[in-house]
Amino acid sequence: MLPRIAIPTYQRHESIVKKTLKYLNIEGYPPPLIYLFVASEEEKEIYENNVHFYMYGHIVVGQPGLVNQRNFITQYFDEGELIICMDDDIERIVCSDFKELVSYGCRLLNEGQGGLFGIRPNDDKRLFTYDTTTHLAFIIGSFYIKRNHHDIILTQEQKHDYEMSILYFLRYKRMYRYSGAGVKTKYFGNLGGLGMNPERTGIMQRCVDALVARYPGACISKTKKGLPDLLLSWRFRG
Repeated sequence: MLPRIAIPTYQRHESIVKKTLKYLNIEGYPPPLIYLFVASEEEKEIYENNVHFYMYGHIVVGQPGLVNQRNFITQYFDEGELIICMDDDIERIVCSDFKELVSYGCRLLNEGQGGLFGIRPNDDKRLFTYDTTTHLAFIIGSFYIKRNHHDIILTQEQKHDYEMSILYFLRYKRMYRYSGAGVKTKYFGNLGGLGMNPERTGIMQRCVDALVARYPGACISKTKKGLPDLLLSWRFRG
């Protein structure tokens, strides 16, 4: 049985039709399993008027702000349920078959008693190795499968996919990252969403500093493309 998909979306009623929802429809993912989470009743009306009804199953009014929305999604779904979380601006998941990838991730989480499954954060096939690691690794927030836990709460306005990766590893002492698939998207390159915040660099730095202080040994600070970033340690055992 395929899991439900949660897509937090903000001011992207046009691009979500051309990207994530189009991709999921092409892959034949059942629309009743697709949930869009918006920030307000006004946004819900905009999405209902502009997003083809046959492309999704539900629109849910959650909370403004991405980290708040992710926490709302966690509380919305059942404890212990496997959920796919996706961004609203994904062009595609680079893999041989999307539903087979989902089935593989769910099987690992069920048979291996794990909590988090992810893939590479980009679509560079030269880096694909088709291995699945279990050590601490970065699980990109644009696509992942998680076992839902109401007590795993994200606290950082940004870099919360790093925080999520650490929290799930601390809980299960393992996680699964498959290196034979990747996400094709333009990070910070699309209208709406996170890219609309002109103060994101300062916010990023505060979040990086907070996570390094909270989880010493699990991560260190670095700079990537001129922006504050984190590096997780695969040697970390919790």
